Amino acid sequence: MPDTNRLDAAAHVLLLLARLLLEAGADSEHVRRRVEALAERQDFAAELFLGSERLLLMLGNDQVYRTRIGHALGVMGIDAGRLVALEEVATAIEAGTLELEAAAARLSVIAKARPAYPGWLTILAVAGTAAALARLFSATLPVVGAAFLAGAVSTVLRRVLPRLRVGPAAAAGITATISGMTAVLASRPSGADPTLALVAAGMILVPGVPLINGVRDLMQGHAAIGLARIANGAITVIAIAAGLAATSLAVGVHLPVTLNTPNLGLAWDLLFSSIAAFGFAILFGAPRGAVPTIMLTGALAHGLRTALMMLGSDIAIATLAGATLAGVLARLVGRRLGTPSSALAFPSVVAMVPGSYAFRGLIGALDIMLAGPAAPAALLAASAAALISALVLTVSIGIGLLLSSALNPAIFGLGKQAAKVRMSPPR
Repeated sequence: MPDTNRLDAAAHVLLLLARLLLEAGADSEHVRRRVEALAERQDFAAELFLGSERLLLMLGNDQVYRTRIGHALGVMGIDAGRLVALEEVATAIEAGTLELEAAAARLSVIAKARPAYPGWLTILAVAGTAAALARLFSATLPVVGAAFLAGAVSTVLRRVLPRLRVGPAAAAGITATISGMTAVLASRPSGADPTLALVAAGMILVPGVPLINGVRDLMQGHAAIGLARIANGAITVIAIAAGLAATSLAVGVHLPVTLNTPNLGLAWDLLFSSIAAFGFAILFGAPRGAVPTIMLTGALAHGLRTALMMLGSDIAIATLAGATLAGVLARLVGRRLGTPSSALAFPSVVAMVPGSYAFRGLIGALDIMLAGPAAPAALLAASAAALISALVLTVSIGIGLLLSSALNPAIFGLGKQAAKVRMSPPR
């Protein structure tokens, strides 16, 4: 193939691969390194610039040179199964066993692939996650049952609303409102306080992966795309808070800004955090063989956080330790399974994302707005504390995942893999 044609084919494949990786949950620095290493394998020099809306690729050699702008980035959430498939394509290109034309065809198939799990299983799994999160907050059995029902309704709406072309933020607000009402109404026959069911209904909607990836991107110098991820995640959280506030007004149940819940015993914590991780693994489309690992990693990470808090540790330090452990285990096991660590780590840590702090802080801000100058100092302090806690805990998770990759790159194979790509002779 002439250099010009091969360069155009390489630019198309690399831009498509980069976009799909970002949309599937890969962090920006990994995508940049992956694309530039693959370009070198094709005997081209490359620079990938990651903008908030599009990607720009500069690619060439001594004879030819091109600058290409990619298609607009879609929703940057998480699809663990797609992430695994994309990494397999990248590995095959790197090994020289997959030509560029065949790689483009495989990427197009991956982009159009259907969800990994049937709808009924996803609904039940996420409903179980909502119930497990409520139980992790020490909710009673009637409230856990209400959270299960709210989680099922939430998952159905999350599948239906995008097909009706409802935007992500609007869909989050509508889903929070309807699933929140479901939680309250399902709790009333037992006379139980529905607050924890409301919290669980909101937590399963929080876009934890984009928020964590946004933090990681900022720490690795990718400000534009990092801020875009955080902004999109923040808008979604605001929509969730608005939906729960609408629920509170409609059914007369006020969601408190301060929520004091005792920790479960460690054995119960391990059980319910593994159930929560299972639901997120199914929701994120994790490969079937990786689901047991995700459950174990999620249980150990959350269990470590709980154990440290029982010993008197600050929640931020405990969250940092739990996220670091999840990242370490994901990298060690991911190498054995041939699975990207992100596909294992994210479903394991999402249960620790401080979604309840964020939307409780925002609801407190709404209360302050309504009260005006008469707002009590306690409400101001509680709202500020909740929002600051949400920020600090999200950053703690991002730092923990970054630390796991920095502890010993040689053990995880990252340094060796990069060196192998650079030292490979040109074809």
